[in-house]
Amino acid sequence: MRRLDLKAIAAVAVAAGVLFGTSAQAQSLLGIKIGDEISSASRLDARPLPSKSGDPLEERRWKLPDGNRLSVAADPGTQKIVYAETKWGGGAHGKPADFPGFAYGETTLADIRAHAQNNGFAFKEHLIEVRPDGLALFNAYEVEGAPGVVVTFVTRLSMKDHERLRNGKANVDINRAARLDAIILADAGYLDTIWGDAKLRGRAYKPIRWERSRQAALAAR
Repeated sequence: MRRLDLKAIAAVAVAAGVLFGTSAQAQSLLGIKIGDEISSASRLDARPLPSKSGDPLEERRWKLPDGNRLSVAADPGTQKIVYAETKWGGGAHGKPADFPGFAYGETTLADIRAHAQNNGFAFKEHLIEVRPDGLALFNAYEVEGAPGVVVTFVTRLSMKDHERLRNGKANVDINRAARLDAIILADAGYLDTIWGDAKLRGRAYKPIRWERSRQAALAAR
């Protein structure tokens, strides 16, 4: 069998990463990927928080140096990660999100939909969530090139805008008012378990492409 030139192999690998977003940093939150061993989360530079009992899995939680929070859940049988979520802590240092070009507290629901070129899909049993700080909306997408992985962008409508919308006192453009508050990366089957398998999906739906940022691509050269 003819030996392949190492430089040629490297060039193909780099090209594949650029085209399909398969780099180590793509499709991950803080370097954590769905399917990783739960032990990989222990290497993070973060302060452990009390675990949160969940249904059906327990969530391990950390507070990051930038003030954001990370939650991770793993299958108890395989110890593989099936759910990871980063939530903005509200600080300026924590604004840069893992998804390239997105920023917590700044990226709007309209921005997300424009980037994806569609509205994504929604879980019928988990469309919105009323919280003390406002209204959370959930827009999900299958990740292109990562079968079985779903990314959910959680945008938040402030309590003030929520009240205005509920009382009908003023027009509120939800697409512009709702801003990125959290990103969830999860196994599709696990989301069906916790949020139900019934979904709302538009005709123009397609998976979202998650590529590494330009900075990460340059650093890898």
